Amino acid sequence: MTEEDRGVRLDAFVGAALGVGRRTAARLPSEARVNGRRAVKGRHLLPGDEVSLAETPVSEQGDGAPPETISEDGDLLILAKPAGLPTVAMAGKSGPSVAQWLERHHPECTGLGRAGESGLVHRLDNGTSGLLLAARTASAYAALRSQFSEHTITKTYLAIVDGELVDPVTIDAAIGQHRKSRTRVRALSEGPHPRYAITPATSEVRPLRALGRATLVEARTNTGARHQIRAHLAHVGHPLVGDVRYGGTPTPAIPDYMLHASEVAWRDVVTGAPRTAQREAPAVWEDAMASLSGAHPAPPSDRD
Repeated sequence: MTEEDRGVRLDAFVGAALGVGRRTAARLPSEARVNGRRAVKGRHLLPGDEVSLAETPVSEQGDGAPPETISEDGDLLILAKPAGLPTVAMAGKSGPSVAQWLERHHPECTGLGRAGESGLVHRLDNGTSGLLLAARTASAYAALRSQFSEHTITKTYLAIVDGELVDPVTIDAAIGQHRKSRTRVRALSEGPHPRYAITPATSEVRPLRALGRATLVEARTNTGARHQIRAHLAHVGHPLVGDVRYGGTPTPAIPDYMLHASEVAWRDVVTGAPRTAQREAPAVWEDAMASLSGAHPAPPSDRD
């Protein structure tokens, strides 16, 4: 543990280290040890603490829900990933992931792309829900990866952030590894950074709905750096609510940060025609937003 990690809860630290959300990490304290001893999930860590975690049972990795197939054709699968399910297997771990599901249900994807990705042409963080594209042929994979490299694929996210964001903002800041943490990245100012590999990144953010001291925003990008949206929003003083790893405010209403890949736009791999897929945020978002804004969800109707 470093000075920067001072005060971080054990469950939040475990979630960040494993790349899982706090909902999943909250089930793991029985496997965790701090300085060799059992610790409760709410323990606040101090510099110098050593955290270890026994091998996690497969049933506790991810929240268990499989991805949903939105559409498919001979070249491409469009999937909706639930929050808590890894896109690919975590390093040194086995267990459920979107890639594993693809191997089982779409064996034609196995071996496409980089090792262990099963045709997936991009990733989402474990705690992020929403749209993923998976190629079913080598030619489709090459075509889509080329579009990503050319920054012609546009991705749109919904996010709930700390603070009142009133005006749209464009965040143009490269993403690089954090100096003191292997599980974090940071947005970098202009200038040379010879010690760190950096990825140029731009996010266009606009507010959609005020939620008391929080805001529902839309973030659009055609770059795809690791943790880009989370790091960029933190960079401008509006981290995701509950995203304690990037400075977000913990709140009982949101046990984990809320980030959803709601839209992706690309060119058809055969015809070149524009294609778009959309996916609404999960139903739990409405309850979370109602809680943050001080409202209450409408009672269910007695009508059929």
